[in-house]
Amino acid sequence: MVAINRDKVKAFLASDKKTYKGLEKENLRTDIEGKISGNKFPSNLGSHHFNKYITLDYSEPHFEIVTPPFEDNLELFKFLKDLHLYLEQQIEDDFLWNYSMPPKFKKKYITLPPSGDINKSKLAYLYRLGLRNRYGDKMQSTAGIHFNISFSSSVIDSLGGDKDEIYLCACRNFLRIFPQVLRVIGASPVAHKSFIKDRDINAEFLNRTDCYLPKATSLRVSKLGYYSEEQEQKFINFNSLKDYLEIIKYYINVPNKRFKEIEIELANPKQINNGTIQMESELYNHIRPKGEFTTNERQYNQLKKGGIKYLELRSIDLNPYTPYGISQIEIEFLELLSIYCILCGNEKIDPIEEIKIKENIRRASESGQDCNLICSFEKGDAEKNIKALTQELLESLESLSNEIGLKESHKNMFKEFYRRNEVPLSTQIIDDLSNNSIVNFISSKSKKQNLNLSKEFSKKMSLEAKTSKKEYLDQQNKDKIDFETFLENYRGEIN
Repeated sequence: MVAINRDKVKAFLASDKKTYKGLEKENLRTDIEGKISGNKFPSNLGSHHFNKYITLDYSEPHFEIVTPPFEDNLELFKFLKDLHLYLEQQIEDDFLWNYSMPPKFKKKYITLPPSGDINKSKLAYLYRLGLRNRYGDKMQSTAGIHFNISFSSSVIDSLGGDKDEIYLCACRNFLRIFPQVLRVIGASPVAHKSFIKDRDINAEFLNRTDCYLPKATSLRVSKLGYYSEEQEQKFINFNSLKDYLEIIKYYINVPNKRFKEIEIELANPKQINNGTIQMESELYNHIRPKGEFTTNERQYNQLKKGGIKYLELRSIDLNPYTPYGISQIEIEFLELLSIYCILCGNEKIDPIEEIKIKENIRRASESGQDCNLICSFEKGDAEKNIKALTQELLESLESLSNEIGLKESHKNMFKEFYRRNEVPLSTQIIDDLSNNSIVNFISSKSKKQNLNLSKEFSKKMSLEAKTSKKEYLDQQNKDKIDFETFLENYRGEIN
C-alpha cells in the first residue's frame, strides 16, 4: 500500500489544484445481430487519419473517439457523450458495442482500413498489418478507454518543479495500486467462446456461448487480452525517463527472434520492423507518460526533447452499465486517483517490487473478485485480501478528497465505489450473463440513445470532417518521396 506524503499535500493545497483531462474511447461497430460490422468508415466523417475527434483504432469496425482536454469533469463527460451520440447517428443501422471483449468471431480476418495514398496512411496500414501478423485480429479487437491527465504549472511548481519526476512518481504509484483499481473498474470477466478458442488459459463455460474465469475482473488486462509475452521480458518501472526511453529504443531497434520471420524488406514489408515493438504505441503499459501531442514527430523524440506533458491511464474497461462506456463519477474517480498518485511517496521500484507488482496485477485481473495480494516477501503479513486492501485505498482517497476540498462533489462517487468493492462490476456482469449471452446482453446495453444534439455541436463535427478531408488532400501534395524511402527514414528516427 502506498502512503500519502504530507509535505506534498501541503504543497498541492498551496497551488491552484487544477487538472486537465481528456478521454479516448474505443468501440467495435456491430450490426443488429451483434456481429462485427463489415461497413466502412463513414465518408461524411472525413478522413480518419486527420479527424481529431472520430478515428479508427485497429480495424475498419474499431472506432475511437477522442475528446480535447477539459478542466471541468462535467464538460468532459458532456463532450464525450455528444461525440458518442454523433457517431451513433453516422453509422445508421449499426451499433457501438459497449463491452471490452468482442462479440462472436466468424471470419479469420477483420477488415483493416485501406492503406490510402499518403505516406502517413500507408505507414498506419503497415503498422496494423504488423499487429495482425504478430498477434492476430482477436487480441487487437478488445476495446477500452484511455484517461489522459495533466497538472497545471501551478501544481507542478508547488511540488518542486521537476515535471518528469512528478509524472514518473505517479506512474510508479499507479502500478502499485492498480490491482485494487481493477477490482472496482474491471468489467470484462467473460468472453465469447470464439475468442477463447485455441488460447492457453483455463477458462470455464458460463453459459452455452460464453466462457469466463469465475473470479476475474478483466480478461482484457489478463494474458488472454491485450498482452505481449515479448514485452514481459523487461519490466518498465518508470524510475527515470532516461531508462524508459532506453527501453523504447531497445524494443524498436533490436530484432526480436519471434518476429524475424515476418517480412521487413522495403519492397513488400509485412511489418514496420522486427523489433519487439514496431512503434511507441505498441508498448502495452497500463499507464504511459506522453510528450507534446503533434502529428509530425514521434512520441519517443517528443519525450526526449520536451519531457513528459501528460499521463495516459490505459487499462480501463468499458462499463456496459452506462450507455457511454464510462460515467461522470468514474471520471471523478480517475482524476482523484491520479492526484493521489502524485501526492504519494517518491520511492523507486526495485527488482523485488517488480515481481510483486507483476504478480499482483495478474492475480487481480484473473481472480480479483476474491484473491490475496502480495504485500511483502517477508514472513507474517506477506499477503492480504484484495477486498480489504481496496477498502484501505478507498478510505485513503476519501480522506484526501475531504482534505483538498472535494468532499461534497465526491459523495455519490464514493458511495458507488464502496458498493463496487462489496459487489464488483465483474461479479455483476457474470451474474447477468449466467442465464443470458454476451451477444444478447451487450446488444441490449448498446442500444442507441436517440437524443438530440445541439446544432452547434453537429456543425462543429461537420466542419472537422471537411477539414480532415482537406488535410488529407494537402498531405498528398506535400508528400515528395515514395513510401519505401519514407519507411527507411522512419526506421532510422530512433537513435
